[in-house]
Amino acid sequence: MTYFQRGLLAAVLIAIGFFFWPLLGIGGLIAWSVYSDIRSEPERKRQEAEIAARINRPVTVEDMRFTCESPAEEAFFDAMVSGYKMTTGPGCIAGESIKLRTQVGLGRLRIGRSTAWRQFRGDFLIDEKLVVEIDGETWHGSRDAKARDDARDEVIRAEGYTVLRIPAAVVFKSPAEAVRRVEEARRRLRTAA
Repeated sequence: MTYFQRGLLAAVLIAIGFFFWPLLGIGGLIAWSVYSDIRSEPERKRQEAEIAARINRPVTVEDMRFTCESPAEEAFFDAMVSGYKMTTGPGCIAGESIKLRTQVGLGRLRIGRSTAWRQFRGDFLIDEKLVVEIDGETWHGSRDAKARDDARDEVIRAEGYTVLRIPAAVVFKSPAEAVRRVEEARRRLRTAA
């Protein structure tokens, strides 16, 4: 059933429910399920894009954009797409000799002194070796957050990646500067290889 059909059924059951009260509850449950499904639609699309990227199916720019987790990441993503004229690619989006993936699983990090481990993801993976993290001041500005980021970077580097951290303020004020920093890091990686 479509959202419209389920919503219509819920409305009818609620209306009849004023005369036969058990139907009021059933109509309410159906209405809640429609609301929950509509609300989770962006998350579902994000998950579908992640799965498509993992199995190297063609991924569209619009689908990949759903995987961004913050406005700063979306702004960086948009700047990269326009800067490199990116389009659909196999499990990624690709453009002028560049590949970009979002929210890539990179490793595990021990939580404090406990035996627990936490899997983490990189915001962006470019050309299979460059991890780009977009750091907002709210989440990455404290001393503890910087220590956490340093620990993550150490694990990422140990797995053979290069990490580039770009402050969200740079992305918002000058998206071209963020793209320039990525190109500079790519150039350093090419000359080091």
